[in-house]
Amino acid sequence: MRKKNNVVAYFFLFPALIMFVLFFIYPNLEVIYLSLFKWAGISPKKTFIGFYNFQVLFSDLDFLKAVFNTLMIAFQSMVVQVPMALILAILLNKKMKGNGTFSTIVFLPMVISLVAVGIIWRWLYDPEYGAINLILGKIGLQGLQHAWLGDVNTAFLSVLATINWVYIGFYTVIFMSALKGISPEIFEAAKVDGFNEFQTTLRIRIPMLKETIGVMFIMCISGSFKSFDLIWVMTGGGQVNSTEIVTTYLYRMAFRRMESGYASAISVTIFLICLVLIALQLKLMKITAQE
Repeated sequence: MRKKNNVVAYFFLFPALIMFVLFFIYPNLEVIYLSLFKWAGISPKKTFIGFYNFQVLFSDLDFLKAVFNTLMIAFQSMVVQVPMALILAILLNKKMKGNGTFSTIVFLPMVISLVAVGIIWRWLYDPEYGAINLILGKIGLQGLQHAWLGDVNTAFLSVLATINWVYIGFYTVIFMSALKGISPEIFEAAKVDGFNEFQTTLRIRIPMLKETIGVMFIMCISGSFKSFDLIWVMTGGGQVNSTEIVTTYLYRMAFRRMESGYASAISVTIFLICLVLIALQLKLMKITAQE
């Protein structure tokens, strides 16, 4: 009977397994294979060059700049978005009037398409007609008016501000759900012991949210290496590569310069970098859990 049940289970899993192999395993193996060739993408001719694409890649200053920018996005996501989300979640988790409305407002950016978000913020940053410069002019701060996305010194920071606006709300909702899972009796005991709000957060909330925070850090890393649409719509990775990230650079190589073999090498490298960073994060989470 047990063997019969296993056969039935495998029978129902088989279609999903076929789909997984066709649309995940096979494409990834194909990308690894293509990374060993010089190929324009549309021509049937492929020239085997071994690991030459990878040799060129690690001496490509534009790619290294894109990796640096991507890592900076991941780092600032961990040190800005996650703490801000935790603070907002703590405030919104309290029983106060209007919390439901504020929670909706905070999460609203995640509901909007990232392409639409990019267009909206590109308009806000417009040096002539953008709302930011218009507001600065109205309040007498004309000296701060700026071509936010057109200047190498401010383009990347402007993009980071938009990314934070989008994702802080998402992490806030996750934190709110995690906080609801902590027993209220623990907080009542902390009050009896004389803990203030800061001590409660430092000694109770954060230790009990370690796993959630660890998962968020992994999401920050993987999300940064997968992000594309928002930055492409806002800047296209331009301004002397100041906003170029690995996915926009990959797209440029594959579909603008028609270097599909080289773009495949970039994809493989991105996968390996993410794998190493997430493995380190999981190791750190394991060490922290043991402590």
